Amino acid sequence: MRRRPGPDGYWCETVVRSPDAGGEWHLGGHWAHTPDAALQWLRGQALRLADALEPLPGHGPFPDSALHAVERPGQDGGHRPGQLLRDWAADTAYHHTQRQALTSGRPISANTRGTDRICGFGEVEVLYSLSARPIRRDAATRRLLRAL
Repeated sequence: MRRRPGPDGYWCETVVRSPDAGGEWHLGGHWAHTPDAALQWLRGQALRLADALEPLPGHGPFPDSALHAVERPGQDGGHRPGQLLRDWAADTAYHHTQRQALTSGRPISANTRGTDRICGFGEVEVLYSLSARPIRRDAATRRLLRAL
């Protein structure tokens, strides 16, 4: 039996969804040629999103005096999406597992949730998703791309 060639690359994206608000927002997409490049892009997106959701004092455009920890008990069950994304970005052991999954042709993702205020809807649940999936092109597409 003939072995299928490995992936031609990896499509990565950052998506935010709110079922409560009926919306989906694509924050970014990226074509990566290797699993390492896919994970590197996803890690950068995780940190960018974490900084937007939970800015750290001294690491952004806001003066330290403008940032204060806010406790919101009961509203979102204690979910801290920014912290979870930072934790995922720092988890190199898990990245090894995800790299193996991409190499073997399986998609990967990192997901979290929290609440946010959306104009016209008030407090709603928001789902944050970083993902990468292998892309295989058929033989005809490969020949066409080589000819270009």
